[in-house]
Amino acid sequence: MSNKKRSNSRPASRKAKPQQPGGAGSLVLPILVGLLVVAFIAFAIVMSEKRQGTTTTGAIQNTLSVPVVTAQPNPTVSIPFPGIERISVKQTKEQMDKGTAVLIDVRSQAAYDQSHAAGALSFPEETILEQYTQLPKDKLLVLYCT
Repeated sequence: MSNKKRSNSRPASRKAKPQQPGGAGSLVLPILVGLLVVAFIAFAIVMSEKRQGTTTTGAIQNTLSVPVVTAQPNPTVSIPFPGIERISVKQTKEQMDKGTAVLIDVRSQAAYDQSHAAGALSFPEETILEQYTQLPKDKLLVLYCT
């Protein structure tokens, strides 16, 4: 009898295996929805700007505008050795081109060796008292340290 009961009993149901996510088809819908949302937001921004008569770049430029300020000399700092004549870079070049000026670098020899103005002679400040007799007496002497 036990065999008969088994044959009349319902067969065990097979459970369907759940599909594993990760297939290319499972990402299509979220990607499409995301693209539609981005397109809708971009459309809304463009339409709002057209109503206001502005553009995104104009709005950014207006919010990021910074006043231009030209640096002014500090009036509390005095120029060292005010009795010594100053000369501009342009005037120095003109005088050197004419052959009426000599450019003297009074920085250390190491600083001169690393970099110096074209045509400059090296007379380090600590040795200038010993070497000043070698400087030309008939030309404008332009000394610089930076």
